[in-house]
Amino acid sequence: MYVGRDFGENGFDLRDWYVLYSEDLVEWTCKKVLDRQDTYLPPDSTECWACDVVRSPWDGRYYLYYSHCGHSTGVAVSDRPDGPFRDANHLQPILPPGITPTNSYDPDVILPDDQDGRAWIVFGSDWTDHYWAMQLDESMTKVVPGTARKVPVWPDADRPEELKGELRSDQAEAFRYGDMWYLYWAGRYATSKNRLGPYVFRGNIGADIPHYPDGRAFIDHGSFVEWRGQWFYAVCQGIPNWWKRKSNLMYLHVCDDGTLMFDETIRRCGVGCYCGGWERIEAEWYMEKEAELKKIQLHRDGQHAGFGVKNPGGSHALSFPHVYDLQGAESITFCLQARENGAVEVLSEGVSMARAEVSHGEEYQCVTVPFHPGAREMHITLILQGEMTLDWFRFNQAE
Repeated sequence: MYVGRDFGENGFDLRDWYVLYSEDLVEWTCKKVLDRQDTYLPPDSTECWACDVVRSPWDGRYYLYYSHCGHSTGVAVSDRPDGPFRDANHLQPILPPGITPTNSYDPDVILPDDQDGRAWIVFGSDWTDHYWAMQLDESMTKVVPGTARKVPVWPDADRPEELKGELRSDQAEAFRYGDMWYLYWAGRYATSKNRLGPYVFRGNIGADIPHYPDGRAFIDHGSFVEWRGQWFYAVCQGIPNWWKRKSNLMYLHVCDDGTLMFDETIRRCGVGCYCGGWERIEAEWYMEKEAELKKIQLHRDGQHAGFGVKNPGGSHALSFPHVYDLQGAESITFCLQARENGAVEVLSEGVSMARAEVSHGEEYQCVTVPFHPGAREMHITLILQGEMTLDWFRFNQAE
């Protein structure tokens, strides 16, 4: 996770760029990766703004695109994702001021895929002329002249006009989920079948989060990634105001109609750790799953009922590390729907801790079996056996 480190008290004082890296997304190490004195920025600059990092499909090296305040964007390169990075464009910006009608900062890089064999850099803000994109050449250090394109965002599919009001932010993030492209900014998002749009506004997953005075959500500069079969949403949040920001990491869920959702519990508590005293641990909060398992939206009586994990059959694993406060637990309950007779086995470090036999039924059922933890904190793996959908589970404390 690449960040600017802020030393400011009453305003931004961003002096360098850092990386936070982790093997489990729970324990993190922080390291400086790019020093402002190795760039074209003034040596005493406090304007080391947002960056984006990608691995080149052409030479395998890592490229860090960094902002100089709201003015321009530079590029640095490293052989390793954790740096150190060095300026890759002769101490000159790759996006100088005036290259397009918008501000040339807050970059997001889209790599080639089966739709488009080119790399693009997206940048800009609503303060001038919304978002623009330019093609990167295969060196990843130059933009291709004549490729500048505006990235349009429409209010809806029947109104091909610029979105007003809701488009109030700078850094945008584009990512692909299935055959759909998402463009995200400050809690809001739009979708398109094409990476450069036109995008159609869909909603605001930050609607219930505190806002800046101009209406933008305090959750800003979002980034999205799939890892070990789970989708994650990283974002900074203004706490208690927009000068003070912390980084959040949450699970991202996608509804059948493309709507994005996340969990308020996880926003507060973080990913990859679970309290044994919670009323329930949702199945979709896993940290790793086998490929055969699928996260799905649940419906009951025609209404959205959260998400679950579906096992199409056979035996497949679902991982929940760092389950803590298990002292006093005497049983475990599973809420699930079984399409055939099967079982849920609970493993910790490869040792079977419990096994729940489940019977075929059309309705969701709760099955409770004894569970006696051997420690206060355990890494739990659930083995789903047979065709079923797991909604949630919980640990029951002795009374």
